[in-house]
Amino acid sequence: MKKAILLLVLSLASLSLSAQGRMSYSWEFVAGVGVGKGPQLFFTPEFVAQYVFDGGFKIGAGAGTRFARPCLQYITKSGAHSRTFCDELDIPVFMRLGYGKEQFYANLDAGYAIGALAIYGLGWVPGGKKEPNYHGLFAEPQVGWKIGGRSALALGLLFQQSTISNHIITVSGTTIADPSYSFRDEVSTLNVFTPAITLRYVLGF
Repeated sequence: MKKAILLLVLSLASLSLSAQGRMSYSWEFVAGVGVGKGPQLFFTPEFVAQYVFDGGFKIGAGAGTRFARPCLQYITKSGAHSRTFCDELDIPVFMRLGYGKEQFYANLDAGYAIGALAIYGLGWVPGGKKEPNYHGLFAEPQVGWKIGGRSALALGLLFQQSTISNHIITVSGTTIADPSYSFRDEVSTLNVFTPAITLRYVLGF
């Protein structure tokens, strides 16, 4: 999958050399916050190139660098939910399909985020596993509005493949000294698409 996306990106770059009049380019800055098992936050600067067809349709490709605090553990205890996070650096590479008329437009980005670095923090034992967990396939539909000749704002919803440690903690009894006291932590690994709301600023050139 990664090789296919990289090949498509290179193909679009080659196309741009022979179709300069129909190409558009932009720097895009994306900030996001997760819901549910999603990340605490992330920030992604991206570069996007798009080929413009007649009728408002576009096809393009892009790549960026994402700085994120994804959910590492999702904990359910006595009916209450909490999350722990790690710091992560990823490289998203994607294709884009778009359509726009006048000021309004809509895009769909789909691609693969390559995990580059993860830092789990001081609470983890030395030598513990520190592989990126907020990487893999993703999709992000967006709707946007042009606010000037070359600028735009867009709202989106990112679904990113994630690996999460899911904990269901069951406690019975009031204190450890209670003969009926018990503590049980059921742990499973989830590989799911986690949601995040995104705000995107586009600067075209």
